[in-house]
Amino acid sequence: MKTQKDTPSLRSEVVGNTPSLRSEAGRGDFDLLVIGDTAGTMADGAARLGLSVEASSAVPGELLRSARHVHATSFYRVPELAAGLAVLFKEAKSNKASTSLAIGGDPSGRWDRVVLDAVLRVTDVLLLDAAEAHALTGHPVLADAAGILARRGPLVVVRDGAAGALAHDGSKVRTVGALAVDAAAGGFDAGYVAAMLRGLGRERALTIAAESAR
Repeated sequence: MKTQKDTPSLRSEVVGNTPSLRSEAGRGDFDLLVIGDTAGTMADGAARLGLSVEASSAVPGELLRSARHVHATSFYRVPELAAGLAVLFKEAKSNKASTSLAIGGDPSGRWDRVVLDAVLRVTDVLLLDAAEAHALTGHPVLADAAGILARRGPLVVVRDGAAGALAHDGSKVRTVGALAVDAAAGGFDAGYVAAMLRGLGRERALTIAAESAR
């Protein structure tokens, strides 16, 4: 059973005209900036919050410099954003922000790794589902697929429905039990990032992510 103590909350705040997400413990102006095609991602209750942009140049520098964490979503669905995301993430990290990326499918079915690999080198956490991990690596074993991606730089956190979820840091794999068949990606991702922003360990963050998706 989830409790308020167990599951970190994300509360909304508007910075200028830009909705963002904020965790309970603040630093700087706000804690979490969500960019990309944000509909249905990083949900806080019924609210869908974030900065919907089609190019990295559209992300205001002031917001980027103020964020504690920058999360990008729908990598292959917003190619103009994806093309400049490595530079954007690098700038965020130079300002002591952490970064995360949610893949969000590839409508083209190409799963191009050329641009993605550059982004992974400046990404702290990669969030995706099992089908995406297999498509990106061509590897049939999920833990091995996650390991391949993790060795590009990020911690890789993978949802796998009834089989649960795992986190791979390139050498060690952590797992958690079954998720709901219709588990919401946004709830899972938000749970993991919120736990991370509160300084919880990877195993606890993975458990909270799974609880948030149920």
